[in-house]
Amino acid sequence: MEDIVQCICRVWISCRRKPYSAFQKQIIRKRMLLLLFYIILKNQEKRTRQFWVRPIFREERRLMQGASDNLVREMEDTDVEKYFNYFRMPFETFQKLLTIVEPYITKKTIIRTPISARIRLQVTLRYLASGDSMMSISYSFRIAHNTVSKIVAETCLVIWNCLKNEVFLQPNTANWEHIAEEFQSICQFNHCIGAPDGKHVVIQAPPNSGSTFYNYKGQHSLVLLGISDANGCFSLVDIGGEGRQCDSTIFKNSELGKRFSDGSLELPAPKYIENTNVKLPYVLVADEAFGLTTYMMRPFSQNDLDTRKKVFNYRLSRARRTVECAFGLLTARWRIYGKPIIASTSTAQKIIQATTVLHNYIMLTEKDLDIKQRCYSNFTIQDRKVTSLGLRDIPISSSSNTAEAKKIREDFADFFYGSGALPWQWNKVLNNDF
Repeated sequence: MEDIVQCICRVWISCRRKPYSAFQKQIIRKRMLLLLFYIILKNQEKRTRQFWVRPIFREERRLMQGASDNLVREMEDTDVEKYFNYFRMPFETFQKLLTIVEPYITKKTIIRTPISARIRLQVTLRYLASGDSMMSISYSFRIAHNTVSKIVAETCLVIWNCLKNEVFLQPNTANWEHIAEEFQSICQFNHCIGAPDGKHVVIQAPPNSGSTFYNYKGQHSLVLLGISDANGCFSLVDIGGEGRQCDSTIFKNSELGKRFSDGSLELPAPKYIENTNVKLPYVLVADEAFGLTTYMMRPFSQNDLDTRKKVFNYRLSRARRTVECAFGLLTARWRIYGKPIIASTSTAQKIIQATTVLHNYIMLTEKDLDIKQRCYSNFTIQDRKVTSLGLRDIPISSSSNTAEAKKIREDFADFFYGSGALPWQWNKVLNNDF
């Protein structure tokens, strides 16, 4: 190829030295270029494919040496602890999950035998649980890495679609009151219906994205905005916010924020605290990143805190830590969050969706939460949107009545300082141990 190009160049140089007219030189130049393009195209003809399926990834090798039919089978029979460590769930939970998703991930046999639904689910769970690369999963299960990529994306989406209606909150008055009772019992914060917070999920920088996903930590990320109940389960989530936005902006411009603002989530009306004459509304508890509204309580500013305000901040912190525990359990169980997710933005969002519903599913399956399960069982996707809309086509509105929101916070502070005080809160406040 190089010799031909050099020959063409020499002919062109010699032509320039001869007394040709400008028109003749233009004709010669066009002919040389056409010849060069023809040679290049001939050399770029499609080569014969070396393998249809690499020998190490063929079905017989997968059955003989793949993890699914060897290591996993052995752990099922002899070592349940390692099985739990491998998939982050016991075998019984895996079987229940497989029963739910199997009809949607089973492929038809046309020419070759397809990869079974059992292996597809195992590959996906192992990828989420280990945080290994898709190439590493490929060698372990004897499946080509491009096939692993497709399996993970498809199965994560199926898991989300199958479980989302079973594990998230159906927003109605009875369910909000049930959550408030749990917060009062576990965290001693009356009329609390959830703790919102955001988690930056680090991803590989998307191509041509500029600073869209670049966050204040110097990383590219998608934001998982979740509202946790008192047991560490996510009641509602908003997934897909751009990393450059802060938590309060994402919440304000998401479907969740709009539904809370317009009152369409059927929050209970303000009620009197039992055995008192104090009437308080039902609210969310958040950190300083969120704005103070009539349905969202945040701590008092650290400047000029008196004992009453410190008591309120301590009580709010006790309730708000539930969402931190939820994120901690999520990242500890699914080690995919331990390093940047190497995948497209759409696949990364599917991974976040799958881990979120699996977190709730495992929590509700493995613990005695039958009452909660009944509260969460009838939710339909039409009741909410879960993909963040960010700043697109949504005007940023001002917060609700600031004066009223401040009065509500003062009422909570008075209650926690007075009739709703806890015996141990004074030492915590005096020692700033919170």
